Amino acid sequence: MNKKKLILSLIKDSLINAKLVNGLNEMGLNADNYFLHLNDTVFNLMGYDDNEETEQIFELFVELSKRAMFIDISQSHKPLDDLALQIYIELSTRKPNH
Repeated sequence: MNKKKLILSLIKDSLINAKLVNGLNEMGLNADNYFLHLNDTVFNLMGYDDNEETEQIFELFVELSKRAMFIDISQSHKPLDDLALQIYIELSTRKPNH
């Protein structure tokens, strides 16, 4: 598996995890402790430094990830794959020294 495919897979896994945790929270369960923090791994693999600029890009990642809540994955993961790719492209184009 090449690096891009690995990162896309981690982004998709992060979206699924966020969808699950947020759905459980909406049902009244406190599931915040069950986030897998895959976002940190994605940013590390993409070579982001821990600084203020990265924090702003991380916030964008979180905002884009919220779209996963409205995706029905019961029939197909294609829309989720598309969102993961969109997030990957955003992260790639905003990376310093791109």
